[in-house]
Amino acid sequence: MKKVMTIAGSDSSAGAGIQADIKTFSALGVYGTTVITTLTAQNTSTISDVLVVPSKFFKNQLVTTLEDIKPDVIKIGVLYSKSIINIVKNILKNYKNPIVVDPVLYSGTGIKLLDDDAYEQFQKEIIPMSYVITPNLKEAEFISKIRILNKLDMTRAASAIFRLGASNIIIKGGHNGTRDRKVIDFLFKEQSNEPQQIVHVRLKIGETHGTGCNFSAAIASFLAKGYDISESFALANSYVYEALKNSMKIGNGVLVSNPLYRMYDNSEKYKVLIELQDSVTTLEKMTNFFQLIPETKTNFVYSIEKPKNFDDVAGVLGRLTNLGISIRTPNVIQFGSSIHVSNALLAATKFNSLFRSAINIRNNQNIIKICENNFRCSKYSRSKEPEESKKIEGSSIKWGVSEAFRKEPNAELVYHDGDLGKEPMIILFGYNPKDVIDKIKIVLQGYVNN
Repeated sequence: MKKVMTIAGSDSSAGAGIQADIKTFSALGVYGTTVITTLTAQNTSTISDVLVVPSKFFKNQLVTTLEDIKPDVIKIGVLYSKSIINIVKNILKNYKNPIVVDPVLYSGTGIKLLDDDAYEQFQKEIIPMSYVITPNLKEAEFISKIRILNKLDMTRAASAIFRLGASNIIIKGGHNGTRDRKVIDFLFKEQSNEPQQIVHVRLKIGETHGTGCNFSAAIASFLAKGYDISESFALANSYVYEALKNSMKIGNGVLVSNPLYRMYDNSEKYKVLIELQDSVTTLEKMTNFFQLIPETKTNFVYSIEKPKNFDDVAGVLGRLTNLGISIRTPNVIQFGSSIHVSNALLAATKFNSLFRSAINIRNNQNIIKICENNFRCSKYSRSKEPEESKKIEGSSIKWGVSEAFRKEPNAELVYHDGDLGKEPMIILFGYNPKDVIDKIKIVLQGYVNN
């Protein structure tokens, strides 16, 4: 496994600093080690105190970690003091792998994170060590002493930073004070005359916390995994843009970027797929279930928590069909594969957010009688559907289920008696696939015994 060391400060709110770095390393599949320079007492609004780690202890962290775990890349963030800068310089002077420098001069909330008397040493000792340095616009202006108003100014600033010894420079455009509708990030390479640009539409989320740390940690991760600087720039940019789109409001101050969004998403979706697959297998083995499959066949769905759309709901690709007295499935479960039953579930969750699973079965008088004796049921009439709803694929089921829940908000089963060319149908809802299976067993027991 590739390894990345971060030398940076600790953020008690866990939005930036080493905490953000570790989240990013974990999300991108590299092993992260940490050497802490400062401890901050902070939240999403401010930093109330900064404790600089004693030089002797800082040195012990760095030396002890390096003696055993050899990083493929080192990322440097907050250094704060001259003594820490000296230690980093002396210990890493013979380090041959890439060093990513995130020149953190101030926190996102405006608190100084580098001593006034330490900047000159930072410029002289740390910048020349960098394989790539990743300033935002304000940091690039401070380092280069050039006011950046346009692309020409950006190029001049990069030239000035090159003269300080940097090999590659990424200037991030997110802190553009004009708040342009587009954000442009630039990669300047020493051996290239024209910078690489990546353009994104500016997200309407205001200021965020931790984005710079996520980005430099992502650059370090992709470099460690063997990507070149151009590839790492593109991959890190895309990754952080998604982390920004999934930013979280965790306090009263600025939003916090979410570098673990994909891990959370993938983990939950994996569990959904496994649980639904197990329950489909149970249905396949269930004696007499074929008797509940309608003419239009059956689908069985399960969603992540609080699904937003069709892509958050997994279903059986191609539906469950009856083959004589047995059940046949394509044995493929995937997200976004069921339109009608997924739409029914999405409509139901608006009334009961605990419902995450649903299945459609036959509707006849005997089955309805069993259901009404065992479950809270609600009915809607397709003949009353508005014309505008009929014109949109998938809207009929959403309209009908919503109508049924308005009449009976505590319903766990919704049905209709069909319409011209439309088969009558029952949809059973549950908290999970096992809950739905248990309800199916109740229906089958009553139906077969009749």
